[in-house]
Amino acid sequence: NGQPVPDKNGDFSVVSGDECWEQDLRLEAATEEGELFYEDEDGDESYGFGMLDFIHAENDEFTSTEIRQRVRGKLAKRTYLDLAKTTQEITFRDGVFYNNVSVSKNDASDEYNLELSTKEVEVESE
Repeated sequence: NGQPVPDKNGDFSVVSGDECWEQDLRLEAATEEGELFYEDEDGDESYGFGMLDFIHAENDEFTSTEIRQRVRGKLAKRTYLDLAKTTQEITFRDGVFYNNVSVSKNDASDEYNLELSTKEVEVESE
C-alpha cells in the first residue's frame, strides 16, 4: 500500500490494494534491466523487462522463446499472480516485436493486460 501514481491534475496520488501491484507491474514493464541505480534482492539488473534488448533481434522461434521466458520469469516473482492463467502472444510486425501479455491474480477472474514491444510499452487494466 502507498504506491505513488500520477493523477489527472499533474500531481500524484497514493494507491492501495490491487492498484499497487498493477503500478509495480506497469513500472517494471517500462523499465530496462540495469536502468535503475540500485540492486534489488535478486541481484543486479534483475528489475525491468528489458524489451529493448530485442530491438535488433532476428524474427525467429529462438527470439520469441527468449522473450516469452524473460517475461514469464519477471512475472513468476510475483507470488500473487496465477501463472497458469498467464498468456503471451508474440508477433513481429514492421521490424517490431510485440508481446501481448494477460495476467490474473490467484483466485480472481479479472485480467490485467500489457502490450510490450521493442518500440514502446503500453499497459491497460481491464
